[in-house]
Amino acid sequence: MKGLKQTKARSRKIHVDLPEEVHRRLRIRAALEDVSMQSLVARVLARAVKDIPLGGDGGRRFRANT
Repeated sequence: MKGLKQTKARSRKIHVDLPEEVHRRLRIRAALEDVSMQSLVARVLARAVKDIPLGGDGGRRFRANT
């Protein structure tokens, strides 16, 4: 529809090193579900952290003090 602004959720990128066997299994699982590996990983991680409460600052106060 013209005039309506589509909003997209902001996203952040991460880099994860996986053992070769885990990567192969992930690739197979993604193929079996006909989704990208990225989509599969994002879905699994979202499910893993869904019960973690975010404060008003979006969780930024939990930064590691290094």
